[in-house]
Amino acid sequence: MTNINISRLSVKRAFTLGRNALLLLGLACVSCKDFLEPKSPSEYIPANIEQLNELILSAIPGADLSHNANTTCGFLDILSDDIQTRGFIDPTGSPSPNWYQQGYIAAIYAMYTWQPNYSTYMQTRGYTIFDQIYTVSYHRLVYVNSTLDYADRVTADDERMRNYVKAQAHTLRAMYYLHLVNVYGVPYNVDPNGPGVPLRTTGARENRPMVRNTVGEAYDLIVSDLLYAIELFEQLESTMQFRQFRANMPMALLLLSRAYLYMEKWEQAAFYAEKLINDWSHRFAVNNLNQWIAAGITNVDPQAATTANPDVRRRQFFYPDFANYNNRDVIWIYDAASNVASLTAREMWPGNQHVINNDAYAIMTLASPSLINTFHADDLRLRTYFVRSLFDEPDYSTNTFNQTNVRYRAYGKLRISNNETGVPSIQNQNRFLPITDNRAFGRTLRFTEAYLTLAEAQAMLGQSGDALQTLHTVWNGRFAGGNVPASYTSGDAVQLVRDERRREFAFEAMRWFDLRRWGQPQITRVWYDTVFGDRQEFELGHNDPGYTLPMPATILGANPDLSQVPMYNNGQPRRPL
Repeated sequence: MTNINISRLSVKRAFTLGRNALLLLGLACVSCKDFLEPKSPSEYIPANIEQLNELILSAIPGADLSHNANTTCGFLDILSDDIQTRGFIDPTGSPSPNWYQQGYIAAIYAMYTWQPNYSTYMQTRGYTIFDQIYTVSYHRLVYVNSTLDYADRVTADDERMRNYVKAQAHTLRAMYYLHLVNVYGVPYNVDPNGPGVPLRTTGARENRPMVRNTVGEAYDLIVSDLLYAIELFEQLESTMQFRQFRANMPMALLLLSRAYLYMEKWEQAAFYAEKLINDWSHRFAVNNLNQWIAAGITNVDPQAATTANPDVRRRQFFYPDFANYNNRDVIWIYDAASNVASLTAREMWPGNQHVINNDAYAIMTLASPSLINTFHADDLRLRTYFVRSLFDEPDYSTNTFNQTNVRYRAYGKLRISNNETGVPSIQNQNRFLPITDNRAFGRTLRFTEAYLTLAEAQAMLGQSGDALQTLHTVWNGRFAGGNVPASYTSGDAVQLVRDERRREFAFEAMRWFDLRRWGQPQITRVWYDTVFGDRQEFELGHNDPGYTLPMPATILGANPDLSQVPMYNNGQPRRPL
């Protein structure tokens, strides 16, 4: 049997080929309407399946900042109840009154207060880069659909490679549409016949309007794509079923279980989650955070409470490989670390290097008390999943360390700069920010999700004992000695699972989707006026239209056949209560 070389190709080469193909084939960029057939022999036409196997890499949002805009930008975390603002900082006591003069704060305000005109609000302030979900996703779908257009037309020395390329493309298409329909479409369990997103399944020009398909139609395509991808993967040897940096079979299984979960098809969700667990536990595992702590990966030094050294009290070390294939929990990685926290890790700064408490820089957003209060004090995730916000803690050169003073930034699970010593450098060197380079990924699909999908499906099917047993698989690695507190195991099984999903997936762009499918609850939170510090309360009501993001105005302008979803107050600004 002929061996097939499916090792990871040069990413730079693949992106170059992809960009050239995009230009020469006339692929669309913003509206993604046109994919023109080549008109002359001088234009690029894929000749064999190996070229398509390279081209499909261009459909993957990687960590290469020069070629990739990401698919979330931290938007979804800011919308959720896992984030709060840190409160008003009086600029009059600073060397320069410009805490709030950075324009990115307008972007945070627009999302944090659920403004229906969030897109226009940001665009008028020059922050269009933070509003890329629709454009980036459809841009990459052109690569996916173009690959499928040619997959059965090009030559292949071995049909296994053709199946491999098609399996990747169908998995990626399902991933993008599952993301898009949960951002811009109404929740499936609210109205499967409601407005979803436009579906394109070919890269060729189509003489039909760019209109919304229903949510149900989007899910039908997602499920059929993933079922077919799994069927194709199952025909391949194991070395072709999972490959780093490639769409893979475990990824397809996880996405299919997620899709069925969102559709409330509990038996199917449980089946595919359990299939992933049973078939792939030799390759993947739920992390045991006891091992991280033992290796010194913690945001609170064990000596913090017993030493007078302020540097020890401030010291933080973070797991460098969370979004990395060295992490056995990781099935797939995507998006740049600095991009996914592009708003939540941004800082307000004074006019010069001036130390206020522990830090010269204040962060605008923090983890909300309602999130942190779901954690028991002994939960090791508090020590490993979050970045401490030193600005909000006492000045430890004159104060003792008190664990109750700890506050957390609204990001974590990324490659974080720690200056090798774990101590922040005030001189504009290191403030525990995400590392910016072409190797630092920011988003993951994780094996742990399969357990929590299975647990939720079991709970919804009335199998409370099984759900708790599944949850214990996760909890055993979240507490010292696996000693799970009674507060995690007592009560309604459905609520226990929901609390655990919130804890485990904090700041992984999943909470917003969960809130949408769990009844779209009322959320009230506070914003402080950036001029006078006035306290303002904003409310996202129960079943509020704001739970479905309106299409950006630029997208509607480029595609006049697209309809808008119902908007809060007919699109007028959301005002404080």
